Amino acid sequence: MNRMNIRKKDKPRRLTSGMIRVILTCWIIPYIVLSAALIRVSIVRNSRQVENTLHSSMESAGRTVMENLNKAIEDSRQASYDGVIKKSYETFLKDGDENAMHRTVTDYLNRTYKFSRTISNTILLYGDNVRMEYYTYSNVAGATYASIEEFKRDTAEAVRLTARDLDTKTRLICLSGHMYVVRNIVLSNYEPFATFVLELNMDRLFGSMDNVIWKEDGIALLDEDIVYIWPADGKDDGAEMSADRLTRLQAILASSRETEPAPRDQGMVFSYQRNESACCLDMKINDQRYAFVTGLDRRAMLADRMTFLSVYFAVFILLIPLLIATFYFFYSNINKPISSLVEGSEKIRSGLYGSQVEPFTKNQEIGQLVDNFNHMSRSLEESFRRIYAEEIAGRDAALKALQSQINPHFLNNTLEIINWKARMNGNDDVSEMISALSVMMNAALNRNNEMFISLEEELTYVDAYLYIIQERFGSRFHFTKEIDPALTDCSVPRLIIQPIVENAVEHGGDSAGNRIGKLRIFGDRKELHIVVENNGSLSEADREKIGALLSDADQLPGNGRLDSSSIGIRNVHRRLRLLYGKESGLTIRDSGDGKTVSELIICRQ
Repeated sequence: MNRMNIRKKDKPRRLTSGMIRVILTCWIIPYIVLSAALIRVSIVRNSRQVENTLHSSMESAGRTVMENLNKAIEDSRQASYDGVIKKSYETFLKDGDENAMHRTVTDYLNRTYKFSRTISNTILLYGDNVRMEYYTYSNVAGATYASIEEFKRDTAEAVRLTARDLDTKTRLICLSGHMYVVRNIVLSNYEPFATFVLELNMDRLFGSMDNVIWKEDGIALLDEDIVYIWPADGKDDGAEMSADRLTRLQAILASSRETEPAPRDQGMVFSYQRNESACCLDMKINDQRYAFVTGLDRRAMLADRMTFLSVYFAVFILLIPLLIATFYFFYSNINKPISSLVEGSEKIRSGLYGSQVEPFTKNQEIGQLVDNFNHMSRSLEESFRRIYAEEIAGRDAALKALQSQINPHFLNNTLEIINWKARMNGNDDVSEMISALSVMMNAALNRNNEMFISLEEELTYVDAYLYIIQERFGSRFHFTKEIDPALTDCSVPRLIIQPIVENAVEHGGDSAGNRIGKLRIFGDRKELHIVVENNGSLSEADREKIGALLSDADQLPGNGRLDSSSIGIRNVHRRLRLLYGKESGLTIRDSGDGKTVSELIICRQ
């Protein structure tokens, strides 16, 4: 029994179960662990980012409101600092000219407050002994005279009552849904003679709060009174906010004030509720407490986090068919054919030589392995004979290949023997031609595999060719050279000048058969010019053929069959372009005086 257990434990596991274990341990489990860690880190980072962003947005909006309120308070004090209202009142007490005081005060109020965007209405209420009133409304703030009439009807007396206890202080009050800055204007003995009132443009004053990120709705409070309401998106009137919602926002403010200290000086205290449902901002302005509570759109706040989680879950869902496809791929492309090979090898082991496995075509490697197995199975019995036959056939093939090779040294040696015999017989012209041919043959064979040679060596190939042509045409051939000797040691590609000279000789000449040519080499080491001239002009057909030969097209002109000189100039041009760039190459043109000019340009960077 123990032996059976040991054999079961030592028995090799199947490839399929091994594949499943590898996928689980190396793919699914690490992905789940890593995803959980990344999700946790991302949620923590997202929470911090949300809190920092909200804090910055609320603080920025709160500072703007604070600046607007402080500016309105300073504007109310300006009426006392300027002294215009005080002086006009003192003058009126002396001369009794009410019209003069009216003109002075009205002009001052219009000039100072009429074009303010934060102040809707400016009101000056004199005391009981005068009982005069002055009003100015700001067109740019959207105010009209109707708002003045509303103030007279609903608010004026309440403001007078508030002003009686102010002395020289400035106070923010909220009456009938409007917010005012109220202060007394006093005489030199600090006795109040008028009340100065600035009605604030609430939309302008609290407009920055609309820019708080993720804001759903909100309320603004002055001391404990609600002065402004932001309805939820889609609502047009703050009065439509439900009483339950108002109570909830006020409760959130009260809860935040229990945990956050009140501002001691002019400034702000920020409180972020832990339930992420609202955000509170407390400010101290003019020794009064202003607060703003905004309800937060949790769906918008968590949008980035939910997008992140959705991506992870989508990736995990997409991972399932990917795992199935991966398992199926390995099973059908590796496990199944290997199982077939195992079965075939078991048959051969049992003595069934020549057993075949079904050919496999899904991938090249396993398919080749199956083919090799089948081939090995078929040839097992005659393996030694086949190996011996293949060795003999390989030797015969190698011998035939060696015997069929042409040895360039043999050709050179043969030409040397012919040259030697010509000299022995006194045929110096033949000997020189053979020598010239040997030089050109060495250039063509390039036994040292040199791509670049000196210009001096390149000219030896040209001289060898010119000697043979001179012998061919005799007195009808005349060729001169003008070469800057300072350039002879320049490096140039092998065999670029001889094909151009050959083309000039083959395609040049006049009607009498005379061929006159000239080779000029000038320039410097960075830009080398090699010019070959020959007598004879180009026809329209020649120009078309040259344009095709020197183009970048791979297809040869015509039927693709060209003479050796045409192929030579095409190859020279393309070699120069490949080696030195598009600024280098060959051009062939008419000189205008009955000659054809072929110019090679080599531009080195």
